[in-house]
Amino acid sequence: MTSAAPEFAKVVQFLRERIAKRIDIPLETVTENAVLVDLGLQSIDAVLVCGEVEDEFGIELDPSSIFDHETLGGFAREIAGLVAA
Repeated sequence: MTSAAPEFAKVVQFLRERIAKRIDIPLETVTENAVLVDLGLQSIDAVLVCGEVEDEFGIELDPSSIFDHETLGGFAREIAGLVAA
């Protein structure tokens, strides 16, 4: 396990909670392997979630970057990498 693992876990949990709340689905539906588009995440949701990520982790994101990753875990890895940089 790398030193980024705790940060990654924190990012995954943050994203799970924000996405579940934003698109009004059960938290247990939003897993690390969940395909974001399949969950029903829309462009406006992506913009708002990215804004929350920026505020929480002190980084800048292009809202379209959320759709560069198929799964929540892939997006979380990008965020954890930016936070660690």
